[in-house]
Amino acid sequence: MSEFNLSRHAELRLGQRNFRRADIEVVLECGTLIAADAYLMRKADADREVAALKHEIQRIERLTNVKVVVAEGTVVTSYRSRPDDQRRTLRRGRSSR
Repeated sequence: MSEFNLSRHAELRLGQRNFRRADIEVVLECGTLIAADAYLMRKADADREVAALKHEIQRIERLTNVKVVVAEGTVVTSYRSRPDDQRRTLRRGRSSR
């Protein structure tokens, strides 16, 4: 729910309460609908989102140094790249630019 309007009152209150528009987006996206016109970011909601982000971080960390070779839009191979392979590849990539 990234499309929403703020009333003048809401704009003033956001500033006074040190909230940003992005904060409101998070509550609307991740919070619990508690009434037809109200959302609440419960601890359970925050915990769920934090766990999902931690899982994503772990996945990214697990893929550190993985090299994927693509030719004409098709994945040819993938493997864990050693430091010497990385240096060679990065050097070659820079010189061909």
